[in-house]
Amino acid sequence: MERKRVYRILLILVLFLTLLYTLGLIGMVPFRVSYYITLLMILIFVALRSEARGRGGGV
Repeated sequence: MERKRVYRILLILVLFLTLLYTLGLIGMVPFRVSYYITLLMILIFVALRSEARGRGGGV
C-alpha cells in the first residue's frame, strides 16, 4: 500500500479515536476507553517515528 494512502487511513483512525477519547472525558463512554485510546495513540506515534527514522526523514 502506498505511504500516502496509509497516512490517510491513519488520519481517519486518529480522528475517530480522538472523538471517542473526548466522549470518554465528558463521561459519555467509560473512562477506561479513553485510557486505552491514549495507549493506542502513543503506539501509533512511536511506530510512525520509528518508520520515519528508518527511511531517514525523522529527527
